[in-house]
Amino acid sequence: MTNPKWEVGPVKLIGGHEAFIDAINEDQEDFRYSGRVRGQRGIMVSTGWHANGRYMYAHTDHGLNLAPPSKKTIRVRRWLVVFANGKTLCFGYSDKDTAVTEANVRGFALIEIDREVTEGEGL
Repeated sequence: MTNPKWEVGPVKLIGGHEAFIDAINEDQEDFRYSGRVRGQRGIMVSTGWHANGRYMYAHTDHGLNLAPPSKKTIRVRRWLVVFANGKTLCFGYSDKDTAVTEANVRGFALIEIDREVTEGEGL
C-alpha cells in the first residue's frame, strides 16, 4: 500500500494542532516532510514527519501525526460516442458539439457523463 501524499502548505494534525509543511524530501522515507507545528505558546516549532505521516519523534500514535489529506473532488463532463460494434473511444470528448458531430457521422449512440468524482473513485 502506498503512503498518502501531503503537499507543501497548511496541514491538519490528528490532535488538532496547526501545522505547515515547508519542504518535501521525495527520496526519503524517514523525515520526508519538513515543517512547523504551532506549540502551546503560539510559537511555530520546526519539526518533520515520516512518509506515512508519523511525527518524527513519536514511536506510537501521536497527536502530532499528520491527518490523512482530504481527497479532491472534481466535476467530470464528457461525451462518449458509441459505435455500431459497441466500442467507444477511451477518452471521450470534452466538447459536446464535436461529440454530436462524430456521433452523427460514425456513431450509433451518444452517452453523456456529468458528475462529481472523488479522488480514488472510479467512473
